[in-house]
Amino acid sequence: RKRRRDTPVRDEYLINFPEYEPVIETFFCGLDDSALLGDETIDQSRGPSSQTILINPIAEVGSSLQADTAAEVVHEPWRPEFRRLGRYELMEEIGRGGMGVVYKARQMGLNRCVALKTIRSGGMATYAELERFRLEAESAAKLDHPNIVTIHDVGEQFGQSYFTMRLVEGGNLSGRLKALRDDPEEAARLLATVARAVDHAHRHGILHRDLKPGNILVDEAGRPHVTDFGLAKQLETDVAGVTQSGAIVGTPSYMAPEQAAGGAGKPVTTSADIYSLGAILYEMLTGRPPFRAGSVMETVMQVLEREPIPPRRVRPEAPRDLELICLKCLDKDPQHRYPTALALAEDLECYLRGEDVEARRTGFVQRVTRWARREPKLAFGLAGLGLIEILLLFNAWLRPSDFDALMRVSVIMVVWALSKIGYQLLARRSEWTERVPTFWIVTEVILFTVAVRLVDGVTTSLVVGFPLLIVLSGLWSRARLVWLSLIAAELGFGWLALDAHVRGISWEHGNHPDIFMAAMFVIAIAVAHQVKRLWALSRYFENRPGRG
Repeated sequence: RKRRRDTPVRDEYLINFPEYEPVIETFFCGLDDSALLGDETIDQSRGPSSQTILINPIAEVGSSLQADTAAEVVHEPWRPEFRRLGRYELMEEIGRGGMGVVYKARQMGLNRCVALKTIRSGGMATYAELERFRLEAESAAKLDHPNIVTIHDVGEQFGQSYFTMRLVEGGNLSGRLKALRDDPEEAARLLATVARAVDHAHRHGILHRDLKPGNILVDEAGRPHVTDFGLAKQLETDVAGVTQSGAIVGTPSYMAPEQAAGGAGKPVTTSADIYSLGAILYEMLTGRPPFRAGSVMETVMQVLEREPIPPRRVRPEAPRDLELICLKCLDKDPQHRYPTALALAEDLECYLRGEDVEARRTGFVQRVTRWARREPKLAFGLAGLGLIEILLLFNAWLRPSDFDALMRVSVIMVVWALSKIGYQLLARRSEWTERVPTFWIVTEVILFTVAVRLVDGVTTSLVVGFPLLIVLSGLWSRARLVWLSLIAAELGFGWLALDAHVRGISWEHGNHPDIFMAAMFVIAIAVAHQVKRLWALSRYFENRPGRG
């Protein structure tokens, strides 16, 4: 008909060949008049055995070209502009992530709207991406729960893999966080529903590994639906090359410490999803995730090393019981979290009924451990000062003649401890966050220098504290603070050396202040170099290829 310059009519073919409806729809999808009238893109200067025929994928119908010619067929990759994929008509893009793109689509045979997900890289997808995409569809297809988005269909056409899901209109949880912050009961009710859905997935051997507000859809009736199993892991098996040992997968602000560590040490189990649910609850109560820094690397380090600030400190209106439930989920040790997502759901429901919650039964040691992780600089500093104070009291008992000097040093230790607490309180105020480290470092070096002077001056072995202060300054993860600590330490030690010279104190044989000061400089170079390496790694993870 095309050779006769006759225009084919889709409806005519659908009436005569209803059993071939998908093929007919695919053929006619997107064809313009010139294509229907026979303007083939064929290089006429080449013989039939070597012709390359460029076929638009929407016109691939398995024609008789192979029977008539030995032509090499090259299919143009599918593109969203074609607006059709299989039996589905794309209506609009409704979501985009690191690996996939989601469209609102109409299933032509049933005339219903669905969500259609494709691989973002299309025909250029790697084997690992294709396997992960297949596992996402396979994982979701195993689950039949009213609060988990169900899979309708899976297909592949023109090199583009896709699957369709139930369309949930109403947006995701991220758009409702502000309203839920002022309605903790509704937040608890919603999360309890999500937790029961996650428990259903766990009982069917599926670990989600990327639970976050953006992956929880909320329909127009306010019901939540868990979606995006793109990073899901089947607990029984894990396809080689898809989730490699040591791979860090997930969203840093919501991933459990064992997940952020890439599985090193502790295995990633269903407890990781419980941690993520706690992170979601934290954001619903406070308006921000438990950990969020200026870069991916810093956020991961906070997840691994810090305890979250209690929600009531961020937002005093948050209910105490919900704070306890949240912190139990966010415990660094998986053994201290809820044993199952169902147990979390039941504790949230206890709160809604006004009953005592399981999270109230946290022990004293566990609370102290959480505080030490939440305030590591303060905790380690106070512990170190406490140890020094004990040693001073012990020396005062052994050497009564030095009692007065040692007591003066004890006073310095107390002032030092109070300054640490004061600076930690100031650091919580946003306007002081950037300035506190500078004052903190300088104050510590000054107080340490005074304490050393009150004992035996520069000749005491306590001077090893100067390089230790330089090393500890690396905990701020700022190279400039390391150099500041070095300058302060060099000035402090230099003042002690000058003071010893003025007082006529002789150096022991082999002790040279210039060598000690040079050693401090080398230590500072090494610490600053490691800090810069961490920042280089952070920038790499922030901008690495394939990160959506």
